[in-house]
Amino acid sequence: MLDGETLQQELTNEFESEFEYELQNEYEVQHEYEGEEFLGGLIGGAMNALGLGEGEYEGEYEGEYESEYESEAFLSTVRRLAGRLKPILPKVIPHATRLIGNAIGGPQLGAALGQMMRESEYEFEYETAGQMEFEGGWAGEFESAATPQTEAVAEALAGAAAKAQNEAEAEAFAGAAVTRVLPTKAAAVQKQIPTIVKASAQLTRGLRQNPTTRPLVRILPTVAMRTGQVLTQKAAQGQQITRPVVAQVMAAQTRKALKNPMTAARIVANSAKVAQKVTQPAPVVRKKVRG
Repeated sequence: MLDGETLQQELTNEFESEFEYELQNEYEVQHEYEGEEFLGGLIGGAMNALGLGEGEYEGEYEGEYESEYESEAFLSTVRRLAGRLKPILPKVIPHATRLIGNAIGGPQLGAALGQMMRESEYEFEYETAGQMEFEGGWAGEFESAATPQTEAVAEALAGAAAKAQNEAEAEAFAGAAVTRVLPTKAAAVQKQIPTIVKASAQLTRGLRQNPTTRPLVRILPTVAMRTGQVLTQKAAQGQQITRPVVAQVMAAQTRKALKNPMTAARIVANSAKVAQKVTQPAPVVRKKVRG
């Protein structure tokens, strides 16, 4: 299990470059993620790569990682990360939402979403000026439909996406992470899972282009879960779940995850700590030999 010092070191290693840069380029994703065959292969391949077969993690993590996060060591880690993130998030938000729009609706929708977020930059500055508090209201806005075990695996996959050696591998891990936490009961939302996976892949690709933003790939499970929950609510209210609606909701949830430095830092740190419970080796149980 990671202690506060080890967690801080791991996350510091991920944030290895200076936090002063400009996001310059758009990245076009050529892959079309369509159909159940793709999703099944995506999950299976990524799970196998991490050494996680179905059922191998069941029952091991439930309730283990909920109360630990309020320790002073963990909060100290979150505050340090928040301080590093604060200067860059106003640039990251419009870029990230533009990538989502590009993936789902093309450059026109991407530009519209990016501009919308850029115009709200003054709001970001107002909200974060003089305060670095965690937005607990957003964190508790929805009850998670995923089990603790499923969420832990999703966080491990997101961490693998952040650290992957190549883009194809990173996008496969990211897609698998997203599909683990998306709700599957609403048919209208189910139909849009490939759309959300595609947008997540492009967002992963964009965030990985700079070492500064690479650890933010860890927000994907949270964003996907919140996106799925909002879309499920809209479907229950009779609203048609179209691709532009998916783009708008996912962009809004991405902004919510990133607009407050403490919120973003806490999501990243939570992800790293939860993922460690999945990826660490299981303890060896030695049987006593009777003489």
